[in-house]
Amino acid sequence: QPNAMGGREVGGLANQLAAHEDFSDPVGIERVEEFWSAPRIAHKEGLKAIDMFTALEHGDVKIIWIMGTNPVVSMPNANQVKRALEKAELVIVSEAMLDCDTLAYADI
Repeated sequence: QPNAMGGREVGGLANQLAAHEDFSDPVGIERVEEFWSAPRIAHKEGLKAIDMFTALEHGDVKIIWIMGTNPVVSMPNANQVKRALEKAELVIVSEAMLDCDTLAYADI
């Protein structure tokens, strides 16, 4: 699993903002906007991994960038992940390991 603690701290997870601020707290959203000097940030949760591959399979998500993980073997429904990656308009995989099953679906 990629660095989950770092993901939580900088807002890299789909269900919370940076510094563990919650999407349901307008004050927390404002703090993150101010800290990052960002005029606009997300105000609702994004898609979690399983939901993201479902959206990719249905065409609601067109492009995916996969970093440091191998969802073709690590996700619960590998066949759905494969179907979703085959339907994507663009698949980018950033991976340090050459022997990674997900690389077979990468455009870049």
